[in-house]
Amino acid sequence: MKISDSFASVAIVSIMALTSAVSMPSDADAYHKTNKSERRTNLENGWVVFYSKEISHAEMLKIAAAITADATVSGGGATTAYFGNFASESLSNLLSEAKSKSPQTFQVLKSNLTQSKLLSSIRGSFNGRELGLNLAGLDIRVGRETYNRAECVKVFKRERCSPTPNTYQPYVRIKK
Repeated sequence: MKISDSFASVAIVSIMALTSAVSMPSDADAYHKTNKSERRTNLENGWVVFYSKEISHAEMLKIAAAITADATVSGGGATTAYFGNFASESLSNLLSEAKSKSPQTFQVLKSNLTQSKLLSSIRGSFNGRELGLNLAGLDIRVGRETYNRAECVKVFKRERCSPTPNTYQPYVRIKK
């Protein structure tokens, strides 16, 4: 799916949600569905996993805004700044989780995992594969998980769902 398709889908779902909120029957129930819990359970099977910042629909809009700014006025600066901030927030999230889940791993990550290494690994993970890193003798896997999403409404006990673009979450994991 191209980025423009993703944003078109988000716009369509937003219009559908607004329309349904205005015209929804009183016995209707709107909700969001995702496979995030199942995907995380599979990922964590036998591993300790530290999650990065999720690339949500809001993040996709920020990326689109940065690319638009670069195309019109900033010549690459907005996209570079966005990904620098994303890497900083992601590294902070990963270190915070590592500190609470595995203090030994936290020390290795804190000393050896840089924003540049993290961004490079995340970029590589979008080829659909998990990358291995060796940091201070610790075998680490870096990848990204894909979460399917849908916006649903149950009207008169019948569920209707409209798929929305996937979201993604980079992670770092080590064997237990």
